[in-house]
Amino acid sequence: MVIPARNEAARLPRQLAALLDQSYDGRWEIIVVDNGSTDGTVEVVERYAEADSRLRSVHEPRPGLCHARNAGVLAARSDAVAICDADDLVADGWVGAMGNALREHHLVTGRQELDLLNPGWLAGSRGRRLSEGPPSFHGAFTFPAGNNLGVRKSLVERIGGFDQGYIGAEDVEFGFRAAAAGVATAFVPDAVVHYAYRRSPRALFRQGFSYGRHRPAIARRLASQGRRPSRIAGWKSWLWLAANAWRIVTPRGRALVAWVAGNRIGHVVGSVRHRTVLL
Repeated sequence: MVIPARNEAARLPRQLAALLDQSYDGRWEIIVVDNGSTDGTVEVVERYAEADSRLRSVHEPRPGLCHARNAGVLAARSDAVAICDADDLVADGWVGAMGNALREHHLVTGRQELDLLNPGWLAGSRGRRLSEGPPSFHGAFTFPAGNNLGVRKSLVERIGGFDQGYIGAEDVEFGFRAAAAGVATAFVPDAVVHYAYRRSPRALFRQGFSYGRHRPAIARRLASQGRRPSRIAGWKSWLWLAANAWRIVTPRGRALVAWVAGNRIGHVVGSVRHRTVLL
């Protein structure tokens, strides 16, 4: 199990406790990748590691989530590697579900549960697609959710690791390369992660923007294979945004409008940057 962590001293203990409380019929370990923390994250890991030998840490000095994930995969002793985030919470049985799935598949993703860590007004603000199956890039290929995925180390060695240049859509880009290599993303409904949404409109806008800005580049690469998605694939979101801007008067409305607006503007910026169109 790999957990990238940068300044997660406050939330990491919850995730470590949830993982260490699980059981699996195979041998397993937890690797926390410290990505330049300054808040005591390293001390948290050392404290837990003293009590449980299954836990260890590595340090990745290059800042960036993808660098940290790749360092964790490289440090893993097993070919089967599961990855989660420090600010979420794995559900009971996650370790076993991931471990069993990776005995049969090279790339898997699990189910996202939204109600435990989010207030009601936020939990349903983006719909429930992440709890029903693997995400899909306009129906062309499926990809793993970055905070709830399992991968064979041998696959990473074959196609390369996560690309920091696509941060925000790095899981989509990884899924694209995996699919091009003939490896589909399998869905594991029993591998559940309680997903914590960001709460402030500013943070949601920035995250939505990050998610959207690199997708036009992926669409352009997909087009080179003759499978380009519609250039105006997001037209429903633009119409929704125009019709629902008034919803910013409520917390739920502000969250949803900020997310959708950030995502769509990210697509516009990405289309300009990558000289293509995916709106």
